[in-house]
Amino acid sequence: MILSFLFLFILLQTCSPTRISNPSNPETKDYWLQFLFRGVVTEVKTGTEIEGKNETEDEIETVSLRKNLNNLELEWTLLVGAPNARSTDVSFVLDKNGFVYAGGTTNRALYNTNRIGIRDIILGKYDSNKNTIWTKQVGAPGGTLSVAGIAVDPNGNLYVVGNTKGDFAGPHSSEQDMFLIKFNSDGTQVWAKQTGGVGEKFLTYPAGIVVDTFGNSYIAGTSTGPFGGPRIGRNGFIVKFDTDGNQVWVQQIAIAGGQVYSNAVTVDKVTGHIYMTGQVSGNLATDTIPGIGHFDLFILKYDSDGNREFFAQLGRALSWVEGASISVDPLSNVFVGGNSNGNLESSAETGRNFRGTLVKYDSSGVLQWVKQFGPIEKGESRKETVITDIRNDEDGNIFTTGWSTGNIINGNDNSKGISDVFLTIHNSSGEIVRARQIGTSNVSMYGTGIGLDLKGNLYCSGYTNGAIHGVPIRGSQDLFILKYK
Repeated sequence: MILSFLFLFILLQTCSPTRISNPSNPETKDYWLQFLFRGVVTEVKTGTEIEGKNETEDEIETVSLRKNLNNLELEWTLLVGAPNARSTDVSFVLDKNGFVYAGGTTNRALYNTNRIGIRDIILGKYDSNKNTIWTKQVGAPGGTLSVAGIAVDPNGNLYVVGNTKGDFAGPHSSEQDMFLIKFNSDGTQVWAKQTGGVGEKFLTYPAGIVVDTFGNSYIAGTSTGPFGGPRIGRNGFIVKFDTDGNQVWVQQIAIAGGQVYSNAVTVDKVTGHIYMTGQVSGNLATDTIPGIGHFDLFILKYDSDGNREFFAQLGRALSWVEGASISVDPLSNVFVGGNSNGNLESSAETGRNFRGTLVKYDSSGVLQWVKQFGPIEKGESRKETVITDIRNDEDGNIFTTGWSTGNIINGNDNSKGISDVFLTIHNSSGEIVRARQIGTSNVSMYGTGIGLDLKGNLYCSGYTNGAIHGVPIRGSQDLFILKYK
């Protein structure tokens, strides 16, 4: 009788989301959350006790929202590390053939007998079954390198962007420069370039990279020196390199008295336009201060020649809104993921918790919707939920990953570990249809990259200082890749 009532109740609530929490792994606290929109319920189970744990398990089976959007069961987990090694700055990309590429930074020898510099970059190419195709460790004697992003072109060439202190791919122009390296599909280095603001005390921080169909690289970042323009301070930049490594142009994004942080860049494969996002303490439509809040999310649009067009800016008084990742769908709608301590969905009071924030604009820069998730209630300590990467599929679904120090499943509890990895799937209206949170007590995990292959398999990358899905770490902090099928 109770089961029949639950069945009828859920069917009558098709316009109201039903939340189901499912702890699916008793060692790594791994939760699935499903919001059901016009789903067909076949069975409901409640109060299933997990052996050896003071936890319960609730399950619900539904018809998938897409025919090829399957249950996303974990297929494999890969951890990369070495004794006493700390791996961080993890970047991730998939190519059209389903090969998986991961890049990061390490302070120990992972693929070489000895470490090359003070801090080296590590790169790996894997097939869809987790088999290693090639690995590399790259550095400079006495040098400190960090990876900021990786991208792949249609021919399987890999591009790696990062920063370096000292000479690496050429003589240094400042205290910290950016570098760009191209590898062919076999992992052989084709060329390497180094550039930045001229002046010994300046710092250049690349943050994201995208490669178009012609092999041109577009890199977004922040520099304290005159890189792409005359201003000194925290200013954004975007720089273009051709497929042979020649710098084509560089543009500075600056406001007198303000700060600009450029965090991510993407390309519209239909129009060829370049979109960049980040946060700004001013008004980029007028290049004046102040902005809307303390820091506002912004989107700028460029053509292939570097001509800039203001696209959008989003903020709230006395709040921070940060853009961390950007994507464009086949209809040229623009999506940005990040975080904010402002309530952007209503006029409710702004709190101190930072919540995951997902924004959609149409091709004209008109705001379509804003969605936020993560703890909103004020507690003893500030909670943070940060979207670090987003992707779209051809059916209008949006996929995100990131990390949280709260619980995105119920919105109020603490994270299972110090910080947890999450994955979310949103429909075209921005509503969460599935979410997963992965965490272990006293462990810090960070999701940094997400990808979807042509078969609908979902990949997530990041780094962790503890075991994940029962796979132990090898160092003090390892790079990880997860595949769901």
